Amino acid sequence: MKKHTLLSDIAVFLLIFSLFIIPPFFAEMISASKPLFVSWGFPFYKIAIALLGSMLLYFYYENNNGENSVPTVWQKLNVFPVLFTFGMLFAISLLSRFLSELAGSDSVFSDHATSEFIVKPQGALEWFFCLLYFLCAAFFEEVIYRFYFIDELYLLVTRKKEWRFSKILCELLGLVCFAFAHRYMGWIPVLNAALAHIVLRLCYKKSGRLWPCVTSHFVYNVISLILL
Repeated sequence: MKKHTLLSDIAVFLLIFSLFIIPPFFAEMISASKPLFVSWGFPFYKIAIALLGSMLLYFYYENNNGENSVPTVWQKLNVFPVLFTFGMLFAISLLSRFLSELAGSDSVFSDHATSEFIVKPQGALEWFFCLLYFLCAAFFEEVIYRFYFIDELYLLVTRKKEWRFSKILCELLGLVCFAFAHRYMGWIPVLNAALAHIVLRLCYKKSGRLWPCVTSHFVYNVISLILL
């Protein structure tokens, strides 16, 4: 088990929290004149944060034996969690679209908004950049929201003594942070993100691996873009 000092753990947690958890809460509301994806260039930023996610896994992930290591695709390779999780994500998306239509909500889930919020890739190169973008984004979000934020927060608050409801509170904070990171898209997407978080978090806790979550998240995003 790789040990960390309390000071370094707090410093890293506050840095990640300040740079990646807080900013989405203050994102400006996207208008019809400001598409969600203006163009599909080389995703330098997403690759950079994916590398950061890899570093967090290297220093903070611990397998079931208590040994510090990075999970790989070849460890306990099982496609069932991916298929089940993707199916649940797709079902949640359909529910969110239904609620959006029922409420007449002008969000990225409405047919009126999708053509103005989303600019699809054009050509093989843009599709390659798009896939790379989605892969890096899915990987980073799974590392941050499904693994690091909740688990590290729990370890910090229970470092000396585990107190009542600490686990539940950490789980709820993780859910709220991920859900409200999508507030700029409207309230229906917040609900969609909250339900998706629950499914992905359960997938991670049940499988003990992040790769099924990353794969499900990535495939879901790509298919959602294709179906728009």
